[in-house]
Amino acid sequence: MTGLKGHLLRAGLLASVLMIGSNVGALADSIKIGVFGPFSGDAAATGAAEKEAVDLAIKDKNAAGGIRGKQIEAIYADDAGKPEEAINVAKRLTARDNVSIMIGSISSPASLAASQIAAQSQTPQIVVSGTAQKITTQGNKWVFRSPVPDTKLAGDLATFIHEKFPNVTKIAFLYVNDDFGRGGFESFKAGGQKYGFEIVAEERYARGDLDFTAQLGRIKASPAQVLVEWSRYAEGALVAKQFVQMNMTLPRFGCDGVALPKYIELGGDAVNGVFYMTHYSSATTANIPAAQKFIGKIKQAYGKVADAYHAEAYDAITMALLAVEQAGSEDRGKIRDALSKVSFDSTRGPFNFDEKGDPLLVTHVVKIVDGKETNGRDIPVQK
Repeated sequence: MTGLKGHLLRAGLLASVLMIGSNVGALADSIKIGVFGPFSGDAAATGAAEKEAVDLAIKDKNAAGGIRGKQIEAIYADDAGKPEEAINVAKRLTARDNVSIMIGSISSPASLAASQIAAQSQTPQIVVSGTAQKITTQGNKWVFRSPVPDTKLAGDLATFIHEKFPNVTKIAFLYVNDDFGRGGFESFKAGGQKYGFEIVAEERYARGDLDFTAQLGRIKASPAQVLVEWSRYAEGALVAKQFVQMNMTLPRFGCDGVALPKYIELGGDAVNGVFYMTHYSSATTANIPAAQKFIGKIKQAYGKVADAYHAEAYDAITMALLAVEQAGSEDRGKIRDALSKVSFDSTRGPFNFDEKGDPLLVTHVVKIVDGKETNGRDIPVQK
């Protein structure tokens, strides 16, 4: 092709090549952080909260000039809440995308599976909300987490029940039969021993189940004085509805897996009265300045109330950015070493890691009243 048309075509192609080259250069000069979680599937609401919080923190950091003059680039990957997918995305993030640090996942099984890749690739990983104790007790120095482990969460729940319901000794426990649920059950059982708690009904179900009437029927027939449940929000909302449909009246206690507006949305009136342990709630953080600032940011950016998954993810990306900054390098080993020493005012209070990579934080208790979260620790002792 000759003449003016040919000249214009060649000029257009050259401009395209230069543009592509410029983009590649810009990406090469960025600091890459891998972020994975359930962006699809029955836990997608938690993944959405994770992404919103990470996007917000990175946007603010980049607007302030990034780190060492480089922009921060989040590379997102969907693990659908499945361990096998978490392994695949962790491999892609560490090998193909060459991220400096990973944030994820949401569930314990997915987080635990990905931690194998973190160790093999020597890439620091910050778990956003997986609470299974063994995530940080297997000698893997590359994994850290934003939430407190289920040993503390469940132990604190046992203490709360003992303090606020002092006449209770007989417990029914319903849980999802995976690392998350089993970890909660074993931790609660251990934590309740000093109070003389007796598990008079132990019921479990498979993730994704829809019918819990058989388990609830056996609990109803037992001498249990309260029901403790270790579920994620989708199954937890169904359990609550079936609980009410069966005219059950036991006091109910849950875990951080239901600490999401979606639980209240799906469960409706059936979740009123439920207590649950959580890592964060806008109803329990009035005395934490960083939380109040964070609540305003989420409200302004997304027009919604910040939930526990927003907070855990926001703290995770905050500590990741601090570690990259303090390491003075994108070297994964140096970032890991810096991460182990991070200290900052988080959305949940002063943040430091213990020697295992678990945070030293106080747990929160929520009670749902008229479809809203309230501070569960404010209730009087129940006679």
